[in-house]
Amino acid sequence: MIDEGQGPSRPALAAARPQFSDADLIDVASIIVTAAVAVAVATNERNFIRPVAAVIFVLFVPGRAIVSNWPALAERSQFAVSVLFSLTVLTLAATFILWSDVWRPLGLLEVECVITAVALFAAIVRRRRAADAREVLKTERGQST
Repeated sequence: MIDEGQGPSRPALAAARPQFSDADLIDVASIIVTAAVAVAVATNERNFIRPVAAVIFVLFVPGRAIVSNWPALAERSQFAVSVLFSLTVLTLAATFILWSDVWRPLGLLEVECVITAVALFAAIVRRRRAADAREVLKTERGQST
């Protein structure tokens, strides 16, 4: 499935592509929590999902978006560092918005949800591209020997 001088074909890469890693699954779960919070708040739901998703979001998800995009931190305790960054970033954002006299908690939540989801998607794409690049290198090294 490898053409002369062109490297491996797309189907060959897709077949060799590793399954989702643990980090990808955690990021996808974080995106689901982000969507659940955004939908619950937008529709004004008052069921048990809203507070559970909100607590998970506040304690973990924004920090996870930071840790996922910072590979040096991803090697450490992903959960502890994610909680630390999440609480820190959300507290600083809320403090800044409050002190600047533009207190709009729903607007802040919307911005946090969008930024977090985009950062998590970017982390997944970055890891998948890195995995593809490693596969291409591995395939090219195997051909040259």
